[in-house]
Amino acid sequence: MDGAEVTTSGLEFEGDWEEICDFSEELEMVMELYLEDKDEIEEYDDWRPREKDTEEDMKEKTAEEAAVKEKDIENGFDGAKEELGEAEEKLADSVHDVLNGIDPSRDLKEALLKIEKVVEVESVRSIRKVEETIYKKLMLKFNPYYFDTEDFSVNLERKKDHQYVLTINVTDEELRKHFQERFC
Repeated sequence: MDGAEVTTSGLEFEGDWEEICDFSEELEMVMELYLEDKDEIEEYDDWRPREKDTEEDMKEKTAEEAAVKEKDIENGFDGAKEELGEAEEKLADSVHDVLNGIDPSRDLKEALLKIEKVVEVESVRSIRKVEETIYKKLMLKFNPYYFDTEDFSVNLERKKDHQYVLTINVTDEELRKHFQERFC
């Protein structure tokens, strides 16, 4: 694609929204040729600008990308009410265990694990919500939209007169050369 400029760390492309969207799509195709980590490509595909996207959509995508990712413990979480209900049952079982001369440690441990799960999941969700809010309301007012992986980062910045600049920085020198050769 014409118009991409080589930078010391990758490429820079300036154009209107449609051109930026076309360039970012072509960029993804080049990634598929040279990147080994297909998850990074999939994540970029979710983030990259599309013609139907608004600036608010890009804010949402960037904030979601920047915030704490979903943790394994969140999978299979039935909700705080259910988990705490199960913990309450285990605590009641431990009382019955004590009254019947049985060691209550197993039921107590299970109750505490349920309570710990609620605290951890709700904490992660709260942190994620706070981070997303901070990014959308504050950080993205002063910074470009961006996407980061281990292999590359992409910044999208609005300029005057409905023009945008998309910058890709590639950490690996050989990979950077592939990108630069493809676009320049």
